[in-house]
Amino acid sequence: MDCLRCGRRKHAFSDGPVGDLLIYLCKERPWCEIVVAIAHNAKGFDAHFILDRAILLKLTPELILNGQKIV
Repeated sequence: MDCLRCGRRKHAFSDGPVGDLLIYLCKERPWCEIVVAIAHNAKGFDAHFILDRAILLKLTPELILNGQKIV
């Protein structure tokens, strides 16, 4: 069942998952001013793909760092 306000409840990104995810997160939503995305266990190499694509799309993510590690 779809949400009346948000639309589809489940999204699957298959062709270009990183770019599609970031475009979906940055989509304009009239009912909210800010979107917070939490990446659980993104301490390792996985987060670098998302950060590289965010830089290419000229987005400025706010990160929590512990030294040089992403927390």
